[in-house]
Amino acid sequence: MRVGLMSVALCAAMLSALPAAAQKSKDTLRLGLNDPFVILSPYQGGGDEASNFTRGVYETLLVFDERHKKWVPSLAKSWTRIDNRTLEFELREGIVFHNGNTFDADDVVNMVDYLKHPDSQINFKQRFLLIEKAEKLGPHKVHIVFAEPIATDMANLAYRYFFFDAETMAKHADRDDYGRLTPIGTGPMKVAVLDKNKGIVVEAIDKYHGDKTYFRAGMKRVHGVPIPDRQTQIAQLVTGGIDMIRNASPDDTRELDGKPNLDVTYSAVLNLYYMGFDVRGKSGINVFGDERVRRALWMSIDREAIVKYIVPGGLKVAEMSQWLCFKTTTPDCNPTVPLPKFDPEGAKKLLAEAGYPNGFEYNYYVTAPHRAIAEAIAGSLLKAGIRANVRPVPLSVYRKEQVEGKFNAWSTVFPTGGFPDASNNLDTLILGHFDQYYGDEDLKKLLSDGLAEFDEKKRAAIYHQAYDMVNRKSYLYPFSSIPNAYVHTKDIRIMDNPYMAGETSVTDYAWK
Repeated sequence: MRVGLMSVALCAAMLSALPAAAQKSKDTLRLGLNDPFVILSPYQGGGDEASNFTRGVYETLLVFDERHKKWVPSLAKSWTRIDNRTLEFELREGIVFHNGNTFDADDVVNMVDYLKHPDSQINFKQRFLLIEKAEKLGPHKVHIVFAEPIATDMANLAYRYFFFDAETMAKHADRDDYGRLTPIGTGPMKVAVLDKNKGIVVEAIDKYHGDKTYFRAGMKRVHGVPIPDRQTQIAQLVTGGIDMIRNASPDDTRELDGKPNLDVTYSAVLNLYYMGFDVRGKSGINVFGDERVRRALWMSIDREAIVKYIVPGGLKVAEMSQWLCFKTTTPDCNPTVPLPKFDPEGAKKLLAEAGYPNGFEYNYYVTAPHRAIAEAIAGSLLKAGIRANVRPVPLSVYRKEQVEGKFNAWSTVFPTGGFPDASNNLDTLILGHFDQYYGDEDLKKLLSDGLAEFDEKKRAAIYHQAYDMVNRKSYLYPFSSIPNAYVHTKDIRIMDNPYMAGETSVTDYAWK
């Protein structure tokens, strides 16, 4: 990569200014995509890069202002709690989808029915079975009834229920094709192009209904350009073929910072890189069934050194939490049982007590973009005799192997800021597909009690116990946050998202 950078460095000064200026004059930002996608839907596909575009295109009934801790209207203008299972929403009038169709109560009812339908192929389907039904009370009034009392009912609607055009969806033989064939929303940006080879182009709409304080498009147009090879992305950036790359590695940022016409911006996104274990031996390896083994592995990781040299932004930007949550964004993140300190010699003693004096070997699955962190962790583990075979795979393969119970141990990035409630992290990473690896009935009971408890002090006490139990039993290792590192031309700025404290999206890119 360094040789490639040197080969383009001589022409960078001459070429960098002209292409960037040309694209600014066209009000188009060209963003390199590592993982090209052909479907834009909050419910299918997924992955960090697709999600970067999703929030600019689709909208929810309401959002949560994470900085000021308050609910903000979006597609709904007001809401009332009828009882502990039912919320009533008054919808805004005059909202239209990007194709001109009117948004109304029928779209809300259709979306809830679609997400619950047995034939719908969507990610994390269990999340959408929490709602029993949506009832139309009038053209712009609905009741949303949950199957049982759940303290996170409003948060579920704010972070997980994005709305499609019911009229357009009805025309598809397979409604799951909506995000691939007709990615139409009500957000401040519309999809102009979605193509495997051409990439994705989103454009700001001419008239937007929302409150510009919270919802806006930072520029007229963003073009996600498919360039899976990072070295090629860097060469294109330096020579003016594209204007920005996301998720740059520390090596990338060190090489590119200070190049003519380029800047580096770090966004302290609270995406948590974590490690989980096959405690129940589902994958055929039983070594992690012993709590001493799991704790020894934790004690073998030189977290501070790895964050300093491998994580974008290093110790100045990344946050190393003691728990599977961040105090800055997660309510009720106040446990008391900390992580064990880095102690490879102590880890060896624990392994010997557990019957592994010479260590052991296991397969360590990781999503491909985070390979460098996984390999650094594997190198640190060798000091205690633990041999981790790092298996970097695309997200689609990762999900498949996860569901099939093939993981010995695994790591990926979890967006803790994407649903800032104490329940979210543990419910997602302990229950669902991961329950086959854990199956801890005491922990599941705590999580169930927490979801049903509306009193904030009582909820806090329940999740205090749950987070402490995870650390005490060494179930899930919270490594660190993984900030987004953007390398871009000097005429671009990355704005703070108006309501998400720990994330940015395609609407947050602007010209200086």
